[in-house]
Parts: sequence; structure tokens; C-alpha cells
Amino acid sequence: MNLTLRLGRLRLVFDFWFFALVACFTLLNHQALLFYLAFPVVIHEGGHLLVLALLHIPVSEIRFAPAGIAIYTRSPSPLSFQRELAVAFAGIAANLLAAFLLWRLAFQSMRTILMIASNLAVALFNLLPAGHLDGGQILHCLCDILFPPQIAQNISRIVSFVILTPLIVLSVLLLLRGIVNFTLLICCIYLMVTVILRD
Repeated sequence: MNLTLRLGRLRLVFDFWFFALVACFTLLNHQALLFYLAFPVVIHEGGHLLVLALLHIPVSEIRFAPAGIAIYTRSPSPLSFQRELAVAFAGIAANLLAAFLLWRLAFQSMRTILMIASNLAVALFNLLPAGHLDGGQILHCLCDILFPPQIAQNISRIVSFVILTPLIVLSVLLLLRGIVNFTLLICCIYLMVTVILRD
């Protein structure tokens, strides 16, 4: 069950589980943690949207899900490899720029340090060459340039499995040791499922 809003030709789709995740953070009294997670994600997706706007690529839908935000375009033709790379790098660059500006310009409090760390964490996580992460899109794009489509897809899948499998195992081991990190575990499982189901 999804909630869909329309802003002109743009659709905003909120997944039921997105609201469930927000509710869990609120019930567990982790609103501050939710802010530190949401702030870099908004900056990250804002970077993608800015580059899409600069390249005059229309956005048809923004989907909010527990594992992240997905942006869908309605470009009449497939994007060139250069444009795909520019859009994929934009979110990572936005997080790195935000972390740098906070480090140089903001008062160095614990909150600022947490904001810097959360921006760096989102940037580094999205750099992983796995699944639908920006790093995975960059890898897939580079493989498409260098190899035939089927080989490119196989390379992307293999690299995704090699990256995600140890992360899932690490998440489970941390969970067994009493170090709860459901966010990493859920994200990695979600990405693994998308890799398996990808055509």
C-alpha cells in the first residue's frame, strides 16, 4: 500500500514501509538519529536532482522506501554514458561537499561532527559498486562501455555479490554480538534482492 502525491507531472510515492520505519524511530525515541540519517540523504538526492535539472532531464517520479529514495526520469531516449555518470556521481559529490563545508564553516560541536560523519557515511556507502547504489550504477555504466551488454550485466552482478555478501555476514555477526545495526542489514538484504531480481 503506497501513498501517491502529484506535483504537476511529478509523482511522489511513499512506500508503506517508509512510514513504518519513521514510526519505529519515533516510537524508540530516536528522532535525532532519524534527522542525522535523513539530512545527508536529502542532500544526496538533491545532488542528483540538481544535475538532472542542469542536464534538462525531466523527473517523472520520486519514490520513498525504507532502503532509500529512488528517482525515475521520463527521458524520451536512454541517457548517454557521460550523463549517466554525471548523475550517479552527483549525489556522492553533494555529500562530500556538504561534509567539507560543515567542517570548514560550521561551529565544531558534537552535532556538527555527527552531520559530517553521516554525510561521509552516505557518500562512502553509495560508492560501493553494488546493486542500485551509485557505485553500482557507475560500475554498470563503465562495464557497458567496455563489454557487450550480457557480460557487463554479469560483471555487475558478480561484483555486487562479492561486496554485499561480506556486509550481510558482518551485520549478522554484529547482531549476534549484541551490536544492533538493522539499517546496514536491511539495506544490504534489499540490495541483494534487487541484484537477484534484476533482469
